[in-house]
Amino acid sequence: MRLNRRAVFQGLAASSLAASFTSNAYGQSETWPSRPIRWLVGVPPAGSADPLTRAIADPLSKRLNQSFVIENKSGAAQAIAARDLALSPPDGHTLMTVAGPVVYANPTPIIGNGLDPVVQLVSQPMIIAGTVDRPTKTLRDVIEAAKAAPDQWSYASAGGVGSSHHVAGELLNLRAGTNIQHVPYRGGGAAMTDAISGQIPLIIIGAGPVIPQLQAGKLRAYGLTTKSRLASLPDVPTISEFGFADFDLAQWFGVSIRSGTSQLIVQRLNAEINEILKTAAVQDMVAKLGAETIGGSAEQRGKVYSEEQRKWTALVKQLNIPLQ
Repeated sequence: MRLNRRAVFQGLAASSLAASFTSNAYGQSETWPSRPIRWLVGVPPAGSADPLTRAIADPLSKRLNQSFVIENKSGAAQAIAARDLALSPPDGHTLMTVAGPVVYANPTPIIGNGLDPVVQLVSQPMIIAGTVDRPTKTLRDVIEAAKAAPDQWSYASAGGVGSSHHVAGELLNLRAGTNIQHVPYRGGGAAMTDAISGQIPLIIIGAGPVIPQLQAGKLRAYGLTTKSRLASLPDVPTISEFGFADFDLAQWFGVSIRSGTSQLIVQRLNAEINEILKTAAVQDMVAKLGAETIGGSAEQRGKVYSEEQRKWTALVKQLNIPLQ
């Protein structure tokens, strides 16, 4: 039998290259983390993403015996932070909390395009709320008032164009036959301030930052975007209870890492964060945010992300939302 020398050499080269990559991956994971870890948050501190990230980073720092530096790098519907992560070295020293779903018009680093999944943290309903100074007591009142005087009604979103908040508002417009105008804010803090003061009639945002304002009597909740009520807000109805039976939208928070990072590092992060999500301290915070812990493997996170992107991309197209 005659040997094909070229095939042999190609096979040896491929084996050598694979062994090199494997060796590098193991070496990288054995020394990781060798310096402080940057944890990017693509939205401003006001909201749910920032406190959730910090609540996980603190015990994770102790478990990994390394410090974390939380950086709020907001703007462009989180695309600025995502690009920062995609340009960072694939060595496990940069993470990002992604608040979603969000749909982009232009190529932006997302899972499967520059970023890899680590773990899904929580799922959280959004709330439509407004100042208590208006006479509208229910969502039905809001819809009737918005139809009677459409130029007087608008809603703030904390996530910007193509965000889950924006999509929820436009889906309500479609189902209710209203034309409540979308006003995108760069973050939840300014949007919340304007909603409380009545500068803008409505706000659509994740449940977390709204709950304290409801409890303090500064905002009135009109409806939840999910089909089920929250145990922490038993008196707040869902939008589906007003006759919009197919209205069921939730936002989520997940952790991503630069593509090409050693899977051993990804698996370590996934395992540690899953354990942290089970702790009483984090469970208590998640409940206060009106959210539900999810966890699971990185592969599960990637699958859910892909399914959610298909769903929300179809909604954006159906609602004729012009993306940026």
